[in-house]
Amino acid sequence: MEENIKKYLGLKVRSLRDTAQITQEELANFCDVSWRTISNLERGQVIPDLLMVCKIAQRFDIGLDELLNVKPQQRKSLSRISVENQLIERIRSVDDGLLDFIADELDVVLKHFKE
Repeated sequence: MEENIKKYLGLKVRSLRDTAQITQEELANFCDVSWRTISNLERGQVIPDLLMVCKIAQRFDIGLDELLNVKPQQRKSLSRISVENQLIERIRSVDDGLLDFIADELDVVLKHFKE
């Protein structure tokens, strides 16, 4: 997995740098590292530290999720989280028979609303 991360990040940085038409040395100066560090990064030889990753994202005006190819999780509203927690607490208080009934009914409801 580490090799895949190094390879992906290196290719991504190289692509961003080429698109922006800047040299390895220019990116290195922005990141306060040597051009050799950028070269090694682009060849998938190293994984940069967090500060360097942040500087690269800042230089190319992209989010860390895009730079690292991480899909952000869907964010839930506070009211939804509250309702979910209330339901969980209510479910925890029922006996096994009622829990089985609730699970069966929930399957019916979800099947109906997914179609």
